[in-house]
Amino acid sequence: MIIRNHVNKICNTFCTKSSAEKSYSHTVLLPKTKLPLRLEGKKLVDRDKLLSSSPQFTELYQWQRKHLEGNEFTLHDGPPYANGVPHMGHAINKILKDVILRHKILQGNKVHYIPGWDCHGLPIELKATTNNKALDSVKIRQKARAFASETIVKQKEAFLSWGVTGDWDNAYATYHPAYIKNQIQQFYKLFQKQLIYRDVKPVYWSPSTRTALAEAELEYNPVHKSKAVTVKVKLNSIPSVINVQEPIYALIWTTTPWTLPSNQVICYNSNLSYSIVKNIKNNELYICATNLISEISSKLGSDLRLIQSVDGASLKDVTYVHPIYKNKILCFLPALHVIDLKGTGLVHTAPAHGPDDYLVALENNIDVLNIVNDAGEFTSEAGPDLNGAFVLTDGIEIVLKLLGNDLVHVEDYIHSYPYDWRTKKPVILRASKQWFIDTKSIKQKALELLENVKIMPDTQNAVYRHHFKTQLQKRPYWCISRQRSWGVPLPMFYLKDTDDYIITEDTINTICKFIDKGGCDFWWNLSVKDILKEIPSLKDHLNSDNIIKGEDILDIWFDSGLSWSSVLPDKQVADMYLEGVDQFTGWFQSSLLTSTALRNKAPYKAIYIHGFAVDADGKKMSKSLGNVVNPQDIILGTKHNKAYGIDSLRWWVVCHENQDSTAKVSTTALQACNDEVQKLRSVLRFAIAALHDYRNVNINYKDLKLIDKYMLHLLACYQKEVQKYLENYQYHKLKALVINLLTNSVSALYYNSIKDRLYCDPENSSNRKSAQYVLSAIFLIVARSIAAIVPHLAEELYAHFSLKETDSFFKTTEPNIPQEWYSEDVLKMMNYILDFKKHINKLIGAVGMDKHIVMFMNKNQFKNLKEYVGEDSLSMDIADILQVASVEIVEDEGINTEEYKFNIIKSNRNICPRCRKFLSNNMDTLCYRCNVVVGDIKVGAVN
Repeated sequence: MIIRNHVNKICNTFCTKSSAEKSYSHTVLLPKTKLPLRLEGKKLVDRDKLLSSSPQFTELYQWQRKHLEGNEFTLHDGPPYANGVPHMGHAINKILKDVILRHKILQGNKVHYIPGWDCHGLPIELKATTNNKALDSVKIRQKARAFASETIVKQKEAFLSWGVTGDWDNAYATYHPAYIKNQIQQFYKLFQKQLIYRDVKPVYWSPSTRTALAEAELEYNPVHKSKAVTVKVKLNSIPSVINVQEPIYALIWTTTPWTLPSNQVICYNSNLSYSIVKNIKNNELYICATNLISEISSKLGSDLRLIQSVDGASLKDVTYVHPIYKNKILCFLPALHVIDLKGTGLVHTAPAHGPDDYLVALENNIDVLNIVNDAGEFTSEAGPDLNGAFVLTDGIEIVLKLLGNDLVHVEDYIHSYPYDWRTKKPVILRASKQWFIDTKSIKQKALELLENVKIMPDTQNAVYRHHFKTQLQKRPYWCISRQRSWGVPLPMFYLKDTDDYIITEDTINTICKFIDKGGCDFWWNLSVKDILKEIPSLKDHLNSDNIIKGEDILDIWFDSGLSWSSVLPDKQVADMYLEGVDQFTGWFQSSLLTSTALRNKAPYKAIYIHGFAVDADGKKMSKSLGNVVNPQDIILGTKHNKAYGIDSLRWWVVCHENQDSTAKVSTTALQACNDEVQKLRSVLRFAIAALHDYRNVNINYKDLKLIDKYMLHLLACYQKEVQKYLENYQYHKLKALVINLLTNSVSALYYNSIKDRLYCDPENSSNRKSAQYVLSAIFLIVARSIAAIVPHLAEELYAHFSLKETDSFFKTTEPNIPQEWYSEDVLKMMNYILDFKKHINKLIGAVGMDKHIVMFMNKNQFKNLKEYVGEDSLSMDIADILQVASVEIVEDEGINTEEYKFNIIKSNRNICPRCRKFLSNNMDTLCYRCNVVVGDIKVGAVN
């Protein structure tokens, strides 16, 4: 049976009027919108600025706090440092946070997000003292505060221009009096728990800035060059098991020869084997680890002949002569950190300059000898030869000279070495009297709590979790005191004559009262006597002349690590912390340790880690390399580069660069993002334009065409996938999903299939309204999926949407998706037709509007199609999908449902001058449908 297009059956009757000289353009219902197809250059920049300052952006946070009733989502802001202009790291961090918050708002969740700034510390202090090193502490603090305040204004302006929503009116800063007061109170709570103590320990010390540094304030130079030396140390006594009468020398190896004057012990491992060997060149006897004889022999360029081997345990009572100060007799001590994989198996130990060394001294009640001052110079206790010498330069040369013949080998040793992150100069480990948090008492609990914290992205979960745990496990203590002026004073008083400290509830309360009055500058402005007279318990019982204020400030990681106690509502646990991978040694860790110590729970339920921005070649951005990219230059453009606008920057951050440890900033990547954002704009713009005359009407799903049902099925499935990706923060997958949908399913297929009925059917026809119904669904569902990522584009699109119901897209409710939209039957039938289309396109190309197709179809397949589409319009609907002139369907019981059998012939019809389809019997004559529309035949309309 052959089903012919019903239009062709009656075309001879109705399509007879000549229209050769008529123009029908005014009768075609073309899309209409004032929304520009493209925005570039100044127009794009102006749009961004206009929207960023509009109520849709500036009032969203407060609106959602008042109106949304969903579960509250708390994202705690890790404070960016108030130092310098916003960079790509800021952009990645703030934009990712904003996307998450906006998605939650679209879901109906109330969000809590108070932006903040970290304002204290050395880098800002250095900026304050630039060109003036002689400032006193009060002047330094004034200048540092002014610098931080100015920076906050500039950074806030940039963050707002990126569309970042938040409680900006109540943003926190670590120099705010209320924040400082809370920090002092939390410090005292930790002190009362006996988790804060004072001690002399080796800490990372920066001679270039004369202060202790935290691990997070270090950066490692992988190609640092040290002088590594092998030194012979004469034994003063040997165990009875060694059967030699000649002098024996212990061989020690170190990459820090400047620490040799501070040597107090040589460590061995009781579980290792040691050997006495003879140097064939000079007949000297050495003792070293048995497994390292061959390596040492090669290094010295001499055969070492084995004389005797002994167990490490037999070295228990060995003593030796100090390598520099020959009048000192010191001892060997056992230690498990000694290994026989490198060096000599006998470890030079200077407790003032190494954590393992310090622990050895602690376990054996040895006083720590420190002969290096704050400037990294040897003190007079090191002797006249070394006094005043800088340990990392001339100090090393003098030490080598003092070793004389005991120096048996010198080599250049290339290795990773810590540098001060600001001055870019090497640091040292140096014993110093500091204040510490007892991490040993809390880190096991912190590790247990970490097990219940979700770490994202999921693809990096195992790696990041292992890294975080490792950083926690290896941390022996946390030094929280710093020797600077710009920061929160460590709230201690000291007795001059004994150096004992004073801290009580009275002293803390009084300090907090002073802070309430005007911040913590009083600590530097007022005399001890002025402060003590306000402390009831001290003013009558102690001689103020014997009391001094502490001069240390608190570590800035302690500052920011307590932010949860000041910022989170009712001291809650945040749903998320989101920062870069470096914060495993910084804010993630300091927050976890303080929260564990003070309330026995983690401060966050989940942490999200993003990557670092690097240049197109994968190199870290730095001013010295000249490869720094300013996000504002991406948005606004420069003399040599186009303005990409905020949409492209946000799309780059979220969809391209949030899954990897490094995020490459390149012209290629940015242009790709620009093209994808343009795709979003142009495809959704068509829907908006085609809906210019549309108002919601009741559409019966059963009356929709097959292509409409197929599009709704795709949208329903798309929305489900979108939710999954957004909930799991898999934005890179969302990007691929939306671009594929818009490019292939929406633009190439659906839009092409419906343009004829949109443009040429009667304005209120059911066919046209059905297409518009689907277009409205496309706009609302797709726009909702990308709105959190590109809110500027979403608001601009929504402003031109004919069905707009409120003043902001972020105040809209989620579109309803009826269950009937999901249809595997529709999907199966459309897949058959689309496969058929592929076969035809191989022969006729993508454009075949002048072709007539004869389809041979299995009887059951044809029956199913008729049930879903209707026999009258089936051929026309398939012709629209195939983009051909007309289709005939022939039942053929001889083919199965998987076969594609067809004939292609040129249509015997003429092109209609109005709809441009090959449906007219005569040239320059309207087809039947177009004749109806222009008024020759009156038909009913759908209301």
